[in-house]
Formats: sequence, C-alpha cells, structure tokens
Amino acid sequence: MRTRFILIILALSHHTLILGQNSKSDSLLIEVEAGTLLFSEKFAPFYLINNQYGEVDEDASVFLKGEVEYQRRLSQSWSISSGLSFRNERFSTLFFGTKFKDWEFLAGRVKKTYGGFQSGLSSGSLAMSENALPVPMLEISLNEYKSVPFTHGYLKFRGSLSQRWMEKNRYISKALLHGKTFYAMADLDDLIGFQASSGIVHFAQYGGVSPQGDRQPSSLNDYFSVFMGRGIHNPDGTSAGEGNAIGNHLGLTEFKVKKRLGTHTLSLNYQKPFEDAGSIQFISFKDFLIGLEWALPKDEYLVNKFYIEVVTTKWQSGRGLPDATDDIQTEEDNRNNEFGERDDIYNNYLYRSGWTYYDQVIGNPLILTYKRTLNFLEPYPDYGVAIANNRLTALHMGVEGSLTSKITYKGLFTYSKNFGTYAGLYEGRFNWGGIDNDPNFKYVFLPAKKQWYTSIEINYKEAFDYEALSLNMRLGNDFGQLYNALGLEMSVLYKLSNY
Repeated sequence: MRTRFILIILALSHHTLILGQNSKSDSLLIEVEAGTLLFSEKFAPFYLINNQYGEVDEDASVFLKGEVEYQRRLSQSWSISSGLSFRNERFSTLFFGTKFKDWEFLAGRVKKTYGGFQSGLSSGSLAMSENALPVPMLEISLNEYKSVPFTHGYLKFRGSLSQRWMEKNRYISKALLHGKTFYAMADLDDLIGFQASSGIVHFAQYGGVSPQGDRQPSSLNDYFSVFMGRGIHNPDGTSAGEGNAIGNHLGLTEFKVKKRLGTHTLSLNYQKPFEDAGSIQFISFKDFLIGLEWALPKDEYLVNKFYIEVVTTKWQSGRGLPDATDDIQTEEDNRNNEFGERDDIYNNYLYRSGWTYYDQVIGNPLILTYKRTLNFLEPYPDYGVAIANNRLTALHMGVEGSLTSKITYKGLFTYSKNFGTYAGLYEGRFNWGGIDNDPNFKYVFLPAKKQWYTSIEINYKEAFDYEALSLNMRLGNDFGQLYNALGLEMSVLYKLSNY
C-alpha cells in the first residue's frame, strides 16, 4: 500500500508541474477512490463483482483504488502513453504504449474489450469483456477505422494482432494466448447518417505445460498453425499436441449498424460466438447476443442512453457428441445427430481452465464458473472443466442518465434462465447418459434455474462544491432460484485531469 501512495503523490506532483507549465503536449489523469463494500451473503451480488476488470476482492470490505494515465505528444505523428490502476493489492492496469499516426503499440496490462459497444450498459462481450483482470500482452493495432484507398472514405477497416501470457496456476500452466481482429465498415455517415460494419474476433490458447509435464507446442511453426487454426500430428500418444487444431480456439463474428435520426442515434450490435471452424457463422438465430442502443441528445437529463439485449447460448450446434467414440461410431448411435456438436462454450478438454483468467470468465460473465456456483449450490460433478453453466438465455436492460446537472445514474437489470452444460445433462460431453437414460435424472440445473441480477449506481459530481470530488454509491440485488443476495458499495472519488 505504501508503494501505491508514493505513486499517487508522484503523479499529483507531476500533474501540478504540467498545469504550471500549461503544456499542450502532456496530458495527465489521476483518480483516487476510497470506499467500502458490504453484502448480505458470503459473496457479493453479480454486478458488484463482475464487469469490474477483476479488481474487486470480496474479502476486502474496505478498498483504496487509484488510476494514473499519462500521455505525451512527441510530434504530429508520434505520441507515447503509460498508466497504472489498482484496487487494494490488485493491479488491473500497468502498461506502456506508443502511437505512430494510426498505428498503436501496447505492452502490459491494458483495459480493453473486444466486441460490443463501449458504453458499459451491456452484460458483456461474448469474446473479451470487462469482467476479468486484463491479461498481460503485446499488441499492435489500428484502433481507429482507416480509409481504404480510392474509396473517398466510404470504405474503412481496422484490426489488431496480439500475444498474451496467462497465469501459472491453471490446468495448463503458463499457457499462451494468441489474438487477432479484423473489421470492415461502410461509412455513409456524412451522406445519410448511416454506418455498417462487420468483423471477426479470434483468440486461441496454446502452449504451456500440462499437469503430466508435457510441454504443449509453442514454436514459431506452431504459432503459425495456431494463427491459421491448423492441427499438429502427435505420434507418441502423450497429451502434447492436437490433431484437429492446436490449442483452444474461440471468438465471435460481429455486425454493427448505426443510424443517426436527427439528434438521436440508434445502434444495433449482433455477436455470434464460435468454438471451432464448424461453428463459425455470420448469422445464426440459435446462439447469439443482440443489443440495441438508443442514444438521446446530450441536453436530455433523465435518460441519456437506453440499451436492451438478448443473449442465448443454449443450442451450441446441437446435442450430438463432438466426435465419435469407441462405443458411438455412427449418427444412429449418436441419437440421429451429427457429430461436431456440443460446442461447450468457454470449455476445452485439454485447456480445462477454459476461457478464464484467475478464475474469472474473460467473456460474458452470465456464463458461470463451477467455482462461482459453489457459493450457492452443493458440490456436484464438474466433469473436469472450469465452466459449469454455459447454456442460457437472458434478457438484459441498461439505462443511464442525469437526475440533475450533478447527479448521474446507471441501472443494469438482467433476467437469465440457466440450463448448465450438455456434460451435466448427459453425464459427460462424450456420453449419452443422464437425462437420456433416466427422465427423473437429478441435475442441479434441471429444471433450468431462473435468476435476476440488478444494479443501480448513483454518482454525485462536484460534491460539496468541490470540482474534483465525487460521491458514488452502487446497490446490487440478486434474486431467483439460484440465490438471493443484497450488497452496497459506497466510495469517495478525487479526480484531477488536464485533458
């Protein structure tokens, strides 16, 4: 904690120096927040712990939070940036970056999301959301859309390429994480107030060491196989190597549409998750996230933005087995289903810690880990993977606005219906048991469990007529067939900036 206070003091001194020099090339943001987190159960309500970049420690009822961001423009083309943020003992941001024209390079922990809108009103992207601690990375990107030559700015593109390093204490220790994105846009905003874009987000966990001591493929040639989604031959029968595709591949395809209607803006976001090449589809009406955001004029006080979202991940290509087994060789054996189904979103048979980082879901947190469910369910079979509830349907709503010129609010309201996993339903992902053999089969998510997650946040700016001071309060209340929980977070925020 002493180190954090020293960093804050140094940043405050630097801030004062910059303002005194009235530098136009330097920008500095400093935030210091102190508060308390209280809740009725042994765990915090959903929105008081989730979508907080993994910063919240439920065992700490009192917290100190800080953030420092610095930018310096070196020339018309070059700039550098750095930053750090923490909450008690958890550093969520620690990075260095540089930009050259439209290109940006980042190194370290950086708060970034891939997929969806950036307003903070969604339940979370199906690829990489605000939920988990940022994974340390190197990334080069075109974050802003760049015009395609000779299209007069009507066609644009952007993309990114990244490499990340995952934690030691997971099933495959110190796994690597490859990531890339590519988006294209038709930009007719100046003509008719309309933009449409489409893209793909691809991640792949690979490398690392299994509990048996087998080092997973991670050479440069292996990296190119991961990049292209190809497999690698494994002649010795150990747990090193995969014939289908190296590593745990996942991601989403996405569409966005934005239309200006006078001083209002309507935006539509559609995400289709995939777990392998067979489930890559640009349009599906079975597994998807679709969100509609309505942005009102800035001079509207009561409501500034309204967002509604539907999430469904129940189908997962169907109930058939992913591959044939010794006992199940034909589609008839597979209950007249094709093979290549039961995608098991966020899980992987080899990378059994799945799409998590330090036990927190990297994507949409409505998909629950086994460890999280043990807070409110009795122990039950986990089938050797981290995610215990990835088949769900949900209706989500978010709204934000201003009650007065100084008081703003944000509300999040989610209704979910949770079906668990195919593995839980049939006693194994590669098995026909459970409900298939016994209509009275007992399973914690049978029948499906209905649950509400709600949150109301209120911020009072310029508290006590002091411009840099804010008072914040967030109330969370969850209820339903999984659990009931009530919680409250209150804090005081001090913010300085010359942006």
